[in-house]
Amino acid sequence: MRTAKIIFALSLSLCLGACQKKAPVQMAGIFSDHMVLQRDCPVKVWGKSDPGAKVAVKWRGKTYRSEASPEGKWMVEVESTPAGGPFQMKVNSKVINDIMVGDVYLASGQSNMELPVRRCMDKVAEDVKGYSNSMVRYLSVPKDYAFGAPAEDIGKTSWQILDSDSTALGWSAVCYFTAREIQERTKIPIGIVCAAVGGSPIEAWTEEGSLQEKAAKILAPYKDKHYLDSVISFNKNLYSVWQNEHNAKPSNPNATWKRIDPFSKDWAVDAQGKNIYGSHLLRNTVSLTASQAGGQATLHLGALVDADSVFVNGTCVGNTTYMYPPRNYAVPKGVLKEGENTIEIHLYACGGNPAGFVKDKEYSLQTEDGTVSLLQGWEHKGGKRMEARPSEDFLVYKPSGLWNAMVSPIKDFATSGVIWYQGESNCDDAASYGTLLRTLIESWRKDMGSPALPFYIIELAAFQHSEQTDNDFGWNRVQKEQRKTAQEMTGVYLVKNSDIGEWNDIHPQDKKTVGKRTADEILRKK
Repeated sequence: MRTAKIIFALSLSLCLGACQKKAPVQMAGIFSDHMVLQRDCPVKVWGKSDPGAKVAVKWRGKTYRSEASPEGKWMVEVESTPAGGPFQMKVNSKVINDIMVGDVYLASGQSNMELPVRRCMDKVAEDVKGYSNSMVRYLSVPKDYAFGAPAEDIGKTSWQILDSDSTALGWSAVCYFTAREIQERTKIPIGIVCAAVGGSPIEAWTEEGSLQEKAAKILAPYKDKHYLDSVISFNKNLYSVWQNEHNAKPSNPNATWKRIDPFSKDWAVDAQGKNIYGSHLLRNTVSLTASQAGGQATLHLGALVDADSVFVNGTCVGNTTYMYPPRNYAVPKGVLKEGENTIEIHLYACGGNPAGFVKDKEYSLQTEDGTVSLLQGWEHKGGKRMEARPSEDFLVYKPSGLWNAMVSPIKDFATSGVIWYQGESNCDDAASYGTLLRTLIESWRKDMGSPALPFYIIELAAFQHSEQTDNDFGWNRVQKEQRKTAQEMTGVYLVKNSDIGEWNDIHPQDKKTVGKRTADEILRKK
């Protein structure tokens, strides 16, 4: 009987062992086909597996071995390699193909770093159309945040080859033009890793141990899961609740159409000068010839505050959910007609700025047989008035969140330097920006194990009141602190940008000049 029990136990053990398959070796999210590795320096390669698992990395004719830690983490360091490729890397049974070796840059910051090529096509279309370059590679780090501790890895992503102009449309425009310029001049592979989030303050990119007291206090409640969950729930319903309340309101029966100057604020405020939040209806009527109406067209509506849905002869041709993007809406063939055509905008002012048209932008209907101006002829009718929508509690803006989720997990990935374009969101406390920037540079260098890691700071572009001579004005003061940091810190370089920009657009579209200047500065220091 005892012998039978022993045999049964052994059989069960063998069966369980056979059923518990070992997890395959995983590589960190930054490693994928088509990646670029940094030349002329040792390169760390890492990932996860079962605790104690044996890992063999085969690279350039050599094998590098490691064993996963009790937490399932492993890392090897492969030898320095000169520029070249394509190469293959094998990690146990996993194979990564089409690897190039060249120069890699980490690009970070806020919206002007994140701004995609497609948002700049009014200025750079001729430079982008038809261009491809297999020696230029790009990886976008997915937007995410983490509080309390750094994340183990970034979100799912992969390296892209600049194989067509359509691929380029989703890339950061600054990264695109910088990488193009460097590659064309050096003739070696160039990789850019972009970790950028629009609107983010510098504190969001700073590791927790380096935060100033004020930022540390802001961070504290978000480290509590119950509090964080409540904020997530609030944000989730914020927009739909406001929109549903708006939709449930009855229309104003006394509202009438009135001719307006679209660039005046008179129609967007009440008799007491208070902003009218909620919806506004605007319309314009244009007369077209048969040849103008016979084909496709593009409706240019500059920039509008805040959100809009646009209709041509009752057909919706586009919508935008926030104020910054240029409104260039395609009007399909068959929508226009000979004679009178009505363009109607349903404009939503949600809070903060009054509804409006941004001056000195393009407002026209571009047909296959000429362009019709839309600067005049607008009528307005009041829609449904609302209280200002409550502000979202943007979690991606909280201190340390972006460092933890988007940079710390890739801090061991070897690069030639960091390209930093940020500062717009710190203008309200511009006097502190220099200290914050120096702190970030020092902490990144320390955490990345590279005390002399080059930093290329792209100066804020000209915008609105930046022509003021008062250096304590927020925008100008940030520019001043950027220049001062570059002058005082070793290995920190300024990319001049304050002489270009658009007075009426915080996101100037001429990123080609910015990219060329960034490349100039990088190559000047090599």
